Amino acid sequence: MPLSIKVGNMSNELTFYERQQFQYWLRTKQSLRNIAKIIRRDHTILSKEIERNANGDRSKYRADITQKLSDERKHKKHKGKLDKHPELKEYVVSKLKEEWSPNIIAGKLKQNKDVFKAIVSHKTIYQYIYEKDVNYERLYRYLKQGKKKRQKRCWRKKRQNLCIPERKSVHVRPKLIDERMRFGDWESDSVLFSKQKEILSVQIERKSKLVRITKLVNKTAEETFCALIKTAESVPREIFQTITFDNGTEGMKHIEMRKMYDIETYHCDPFASWQKGAVENINKMIRYYLPRKTDMSKISQSDIYTIQEKLNNMPRKSLNYQSPNEVINNYLKSGAMKT
Repeated sequence: MPLSIKVGNMSNELTFYERQQFQYWLRTKQSLRNIAKIIRRDHTILSKEIERNANGDRSKYRADITQKLSDERKHKKHKGKLDKHPELKEYVVSKLKEEWSPNIIAGKLKQNKDVFKAIVSHKTIYQYIYEKDVNYERLYRYLKQGKKKRQKRCWRKKRQNLCIPERKSVHVRPKLIDERMRFGDWESDSVLFSKQKEILSVQIERKSKLVRITKLVNKTAEETFCALIKTAESVPREIFQTITFDNGTEGMKHIEMRKMYDIETYHCDPFASWQKGAVENINKMIRYYLPRKTDMSKISQSDIYTIQEKLNNMPRKSLNYQSPNEVINNYLKSGAMKT
């Protein structure tokens, strides 16, 4: 019988070959410390091995039975918190199907700790989604991204820099806009679709997350200008003070917006879409309802409005789990905009 095995196994779990060796040396009445030196294992691991698998009786230790028990333990499914609490699971799944994000569900649970016997974090909900969808529930479908697995970030096609007249950099934007200290600061962007001229023009108010979505026949500056006017006219003048654009052609008429509404306009750095993160995030949510391959000829403005108001009525973590409509309505009712 060889006295050594492969070196470098740092796991506390013995291999089947090690268990066979262990059983052999136990039968020869060797001490645990001597056996540990022979098979190059810590003697405390061997002691626990006997305690767990032979109730501490050296004479009853058998390698084959121990290996079988070990394999069964490995394949025994861990029961998570959602499985342990059916009412909690029912609530989480129902809210996922209402298109709430795991962050929102977890936040609402924290605000209502007394309703359920337990609460879960957003990480636990994500873990449950990605464990269960493989079998039958496919809960990933209700996430805004709708992906079975998280996708790696891809490179975007670079575009030629445009010379935008009277362009003001986002870096000169007042600090109160960056820190969302007031209402009335908007971001604008376009949502494109595969092999189609029709687009969506999207504007979002940074503080309340209030969104406006307009279907356009193309991506021209003239069409976008009309969408911006529609957005401006849909809210009180006091909450329409600035707009931040990227460097696309659709924002070329920003000067007209400045003059018409006496507002300021700003532009992000080239290839720095994260500088208008609010509208980028809402675009991802819109993609849940309207994937890139959607046939926009079959989508009416009424359909777009329904999506818009779903987003406006959806609670957000950043709004203390209120919806954008709730936040903006409370602000307007308070009369704060007149002060």
